[in-house]
Amino acid sequence: MTDRETLSATRLIVLSLPSLAFAGYDLSRRVYLAPYLSGELALQIGTVGWLVVLANFASIPAELLAGSMGDQGVSRFGRRRLWMMLGTALILIGTAMLLARGSAASIAAIVLALMVLVIGWAFCNVTHGAWALEAARESRIRGRIFGTRTLFGILGGIGFSVIGALPGGAQSSPFAAIMIPVAFGALLLHAALILLVPDQRPAPGRWRFAVLLDPLRLLFANRGNRRLAALFALNGMHAAITTTGYFYLVDDGLGLPGWAPTGILVQTICAAIGILGAIRIAADLPATTLLRLALWANLVLALLLPLLPPRAPIALLLWTVPFGLVSAIDFMALRMLLGARLDVEAAPSGRRAAAHYAGFHLPFNLCGAIASGLLFAGYRAWGFDPRSAPSPEQAFVPVLLIPSLAAALITAASLRLLSASVGEGRAKPSPPEGLKCSG
Repeated sequence: MTDRETLSATRLIVLSLPSLAFAGYDLSRRVYLAPYLSGELALQIGTVGWLVVLANFASIPAELLAGSMGDQGVSRFGRRRLWMMLGTALILIGTAMLLARGSAASIAAIVLALMVLVIGWAFCNVTHGAWALEAARESRIRGRIFGTRTLFGILGGIGFSVIGALPGGAQSSPFAAIMIPVAFGALLLHAALILLVPDQRPAPGRWRFAVLLDPLRLLFANRGNRRLAALFALNGMHAAITTTGYFYLVDDGLGLPGWAPTGILVQTICAAIGILGAIRIAADLPATTLLRLALWANLVLALLLPLLPPRAPIALLLWTVPFGLVSAIDFMALRMLLGARLDVEAAPSGRRAAAHYAGFHLPFNLCGAIASGLLFAGYRAWGFDPRSAPSPEQAFVPVLLIPSLAAALITAASLRLLSASVGEGRAKPSPPEGLKCSG
């Protein structure tokens, strides 16, 4: 048995710890950024929408760059360390720029700060993901790695959700209150990863400009890659709709102002419970089966959302609990399938791990950004403006009905695509080109 198949507990923990900080950043950007811009900064909903879309799009070229060049690295530092150091520096600079401006910031200053912050996190995300893909080849160990990373991310989400749910405090904005410890936490946790987890040597061979397109080529290399890329794209759309719209869903769609942070906290606690169960059963179930179960649950919950009665916090929490239980399992399963695709490519272990991670997360981020833009366009088209404090009856169609139907259609399309992939894999006795993997 190789070292990769017997990953030590210490390295597993250190490899997973950066997910704590990333969870705080992800929570603040996806959930609290829009209310911060429309609330504390009093920006119009149209301006908020394109700023949120810009924050989503800014990570895409940065991830492609990190994915194409990250496998090369520098001989003195290894494949990953230099990129992690660069990304962490940008995180600290972007956070300082964004929070130092305050309510007097111009649109240009906000745009620049957001781009620096998002690009820094994109570099660190691809580097961290490639490091995790290289840590094991055997599916059971890979399930532990991505399951533990997801668990740490959820635990971080719980902690930062508590900060967001605290009334008042030294910071008036949950966004600002979360981003300060996130930035300093990233510095410490990324330093531990750099110092304690071995790095791979840079990929052999001379770097070529054409390598920049490697992550894109992987998406279309064969039918299996194309289908997995489509699943990542659909998952990105679903995540964008359900997370970006949650705050408005609770405050305006259900008429429960102030309950959104509590709902997010409940959701993240339940997600931790759900991912612990997923880690346990991942050794016995194929990743495709795990993904299918999560998708069916998401479909049912999306259809139930418009049926929630307004001004009923108990009903909200009863819906939030099962939503939280399955909210992270689909992405965990997709990353397990991504590891299987890396193995199918038959490349030397880890040689193109960054390219795979960045390439398949490209449709996730791109379609998530598009879905966020369409969500805010729908708000504007239906006349929804959170500054006017609409009643639940006025906000029902744009905030509850349309997003829930969109999430249901996205999930149904994912189930159909997954079923077609698995069915084709079973029909072939030779090594599958589809998404079949041993979980």
